[in-house]
Amino acid sequence: MKNRLRIAITLALQLSLALAPAASHAGTVVLKRAFVEKYKNRATADIEFIIDHAHKKPNAISSDGQDGDLHSSGRAPNEVGLPMVAEVMNAKSQTAGVNLIRQNEGKNQPIPLSGAWRIWFEHPSATDQIQGQPVPVPKDTNPAHVFEVHPITQLQTTSVLSAFQSIPGYQAYDAETAFSSYESMTVTVRANSSAIGIKAPKAGYNYAEFVMELQGPPQQVADGVLVLATVLDTEGSTVVGQLRRMVFVAGTEPATKVKGLKKGDRLHVLGIPRVNLERIAYLASQNGQNPVTTKLPYEMIIVGAFPD
Repeated sequence: MKNRLRIAITLALQLSLALAPAASHAGTVVLKRAFVEKYKNRATADIEFIIDHAHKKPNAISSDGQDGDLHSSGRAPNEVGLPMVAEVMNAKSQTAGVNLIRQNEGKNQPIPLSGAWRIWFEHPSATDQIQGQPVPVPKDTNPAHVFEVHPITQLQTTSVLSAFQSIPGYQAYDAETAFSSYESMTVTVRANSSAIGIKAPKAGYNYAEFVMELQGPPQQVADGVLVLATVLDTEGSTVVGQLRRMVFVAGTEPATKVKGLKKGDRLHVLGIPRVNLERIAYLASQNGQNPVTTKLPYEMIIVGAFPD
């Protein structure tokens, strides 16, 4: 087992060197192929999370990063093997979940945690991050990372599913601003027999408000719903020329709403972007060890649905 892991990390290192960032604003992560295959069509991840640091109180609520989340950093060596954070959305309304985070902070003991997995290059490292290498204890609540669980859905036996709703008093990014940024981003992908390397520029625009128009029936998966949709602004104008995949977490209010919809129906939503691993896997299968640079494939985790 150790020998196989050593070989896998060696191959991953070769990939990371091949994808070395040309500038400090780019980041590279190397993922195990098995990890990509496991999560590419899943909404969530179930992990054993060691909570090293947590905010003393939730973020204030206004706009941009003042989004009402409560951040924690830590490690999940068995399931993730990367520097990471986990965040409670609408944290002021999630007292039980927030208390569990604070009770377990700094104890160096893993607790069961579930939530929407997310790979996004908002806080990339200046050095390559290779899945399976030892992960140091973070120094604070926001280590350089591209992997997170956001939003959290459950801590131990405590559900946090009710957090998936619009954020009262928060001014999200408008569709034109957010999606123009997402659409402008590029990615370089290179793979070998055991790993897939992904290099992308620093990203942003976490919470976007938009209208999605279904272009097919909702697809039920093990832990949620996937659906292809057109992205519109709140005035009904098309913002993105191509269809984008929308990800709904089972048991949330947005997932309940989308299940009753059909092609052509619209839903006014709040979403956060993540890398679309299904498309990353496809790029890797088509190009193998030959690096390919293309538009960043992304999808939206739907974290809230507006009343209208």
